[in-house]
Amino acid sequence: MKENMSRMLLLVPRMYTEAEFMRLVGTLPGDFESKTLEFWDYVNDKLQVFTNRVKRVYRDEVYQFGEEALAYLSSIDRSNYLVVKKLVESGAVFESTEDSMLVSESKAWLEMVESQPLNAVASEFYQETVRERDGYVSKRIGETLADDEVGVLFIEPSRRITLDERFKIIKVCRFDPADYLRSWQIQRALSK
Repeated sequence: MKENMSRMLLLVPRMYTEAEFMRLVGTLPGDFESKTLEFWDYVNDKLQVFTNRVKRVYRDEVYQFGEEALAYLSSIDRSNYLVVKKLVESGAVFESTEDSMLVSESKAWLEMVESQPLNAVASEFYQETVRERDGYVSKRIGETLADDEVGVLFIEPSRRITLDERFKIIKVCRFDPADYLRSWQIQRALSK
């Protein structure tokens, strides 16, 4: 009886886009552009070691495949797009990662939460939809990343995926974008 071989997932808690950062905090720190460049340069450098070994690429919010997925990513996150494009050009498949209905539903709940911050019901529904999205992403990776393959997942830092013990997960980031965001929130709060 042959044992299942492990699968390797390079987990990149991706840097926030300018639009995401503005939505979450309302302003950008003066070093946002340089920190973004530092972050993606580091990720790009580390992924070069795996260039011809990465077989699958996943990215939160992406529910398209291949070229269509690349075009969509280019429209929402140019920095992440450039890294993914290199991996695809080296033979990786850009997988559909999320369910379009769950993405739309969570965006609708998020808009309601942002317009009505004290609405506990909307907040709970938003959190539940994000949990469902996380479960869907985990399932997609489990279905598509084969034994002995290497995959890369680019995902918003607060998201949590769960994979079984057959997956070896390696986190790739120079700094945690969520920590950078929280640090800026604290700096802003203290300066008021």
